[in-house]
Amino acid sequence: MLNKNHEKLQKVIGYRFNDLKILNVALTHKSYIVGTKEKDYNGRMEFLGDSVLSTIVAESLYLKYAHENEGKLSQLKGQIVSASNLSNWARAINLGDYVFLCKNEDTRETRIKDNLLCDVFESVVGAMYLDGGFENAKEFVLKFLNSQKEMVTCDYKSRLQELTQSIYKKLPEYVVVKEVGPDHSKKFVVAVYVENKLLGRGVGNSKKEAHQSAAKQAMESGKVQNILPDPLMKI
Repeated sequence: MLNKNHEKLQKVIGYRFNDLKILNVALTHKSYIVGTKEKDYNGRMEFLGDSVLSTIVAESLYLKYAHENEGKLSQLKGQIVSASNLSNWARAINLGDYVFLCKNEDTRETRIKDNLLCDVFESVVGAMYLDGGFENAKEFVLKFLNSQKEMVTCDYKSRLQELTQSIYKKLPEYVVVKEVGPDHSKKFVVAVYVENKLLGRGVGNSKKEAHQSAAKQAMESGKVQNILPDPLMKI
């Protein structure tokens, strides 16, 4: 399945694979092997790459922000390894153009979806780690990380929790309202409540992202403050 485009990709990512079969698997979407005798696709490599990427980012933040506590570092890491951010990194090198997809899935719209791009970015990191070790994978990730603009941490979920606890002495409740799309391209619709009152809704490629989206809507709408607490409740 390898072709001349992968020669171009290796130049773009700045790494030449010793074993091209590893690169091949990293670029193979699960849909491509459906109905064939092929067994290898990039799911396992994505799993590995996620952990390698997380370690690289954690180490970089630990060294860069020497005076920040673990809570702030976790928030920054979560923002950096989010699907929306990793998909932007993948778009910067047109990574979606190199993915093997089945004919039914092979559309421009599919190739630019956040979840597909995020997954293949992680699988390429995993492939580099397998083929060339941690330092090669690290060099690749740091090219993006070092060019990342200063990130402003905004953890809407934590802010909403603090607010509802201070007003209602209760935590917000998140409910998955709907799951849309196939397993490899799923989106989650989440609603957030307090005192059984709807505060906001959000959509994301993961439940975690949808929670943040719902919390953001709740904070920006002002509905939290507009729900009067029980007058018998101690504030």
